[in-house]
Amino acid sequence: SFEAEAIAGEYVAALEAFERDGLDANVSVKPTGLGLKLDYDLCKRNVERVIAAAEPTNRFVRIDMEDSTTTDDTLRLFRELRDEGHGRVGPVLQASLKRTVADSESLAGASVRLCKGIYVEPESIQFRDDGAVRTSFVRALETLLDGDCYAAIATHDEWLVDRALELVRERSLTPEKYEFQMLLGIRAELGDRLVAEGHRLRIYVPYGRQWYEYSLRRLKENPKVAGYIAADTLGRLVPGR
Repeated sequence: SFEAEAIAGEYVAALEAFERDGLDANVSVKPTGLGLKLDYDLCKRNVERVIAAAEPTNRFVRIDMEDSTTTDDTLRLFRELRDEGHGRVGPVLQASLKRTVADSESLAGASVRLCKGIYVEPESIQFRDDGAVRTSFVRALETLLDGDCYAAIATHDEWLVDRALELVRERSLTPEKYEFQMLLGIRAELGDRLVAEGHRLRIYVPYGRQWYEYSLRRLKENPKVAGYIAADTLGRLVPGR
């Protein structure tokens, strides 16, 4: 409980840093970090605390999706918050899960981040073949776009990016109706291409207690440093690097 509340405090501190430094940035919260596996109500209170810090400055709170044991509770959390009047909050769907197209049908009008998904799940509930995952991604994206959702298209797969662009063009959607999302330091040339073509691109930046403020400041001063930050982070995570 104490750790979950402390993590909520870190998100609040990040939001305060965004405002202080004039950054156009939002937060993405992990429900398990905020206590989902301990107590649903505890998690909800912590998410509400983050939302309370984000709403006065009109910042968005993304509720991240983790492994399949959390999917139902995470979507429940989003729906309850939305129904209670929190408009700038949205969930994540993972295209590798066989349930995702159906889930996307139930999220009409929401802001939804769609990604492939990185968790290994039982084959009974997950597509393992990359072609099947791509097909699921496209079907879910079509459903979101046709359901008047704001789609956050989170992929580094150039084939999927090109297919997403086709879907956007087919529907004559303006850039205010969708965005692409990528991880810091990954496929930067693809991100540059999207921006040059006039599309919105959001970069996900990892942070920690010791260095996130430094990263935000350096990113603001010089975007080229993003690659160095990503390399430094990877160096800490990968043994022997």
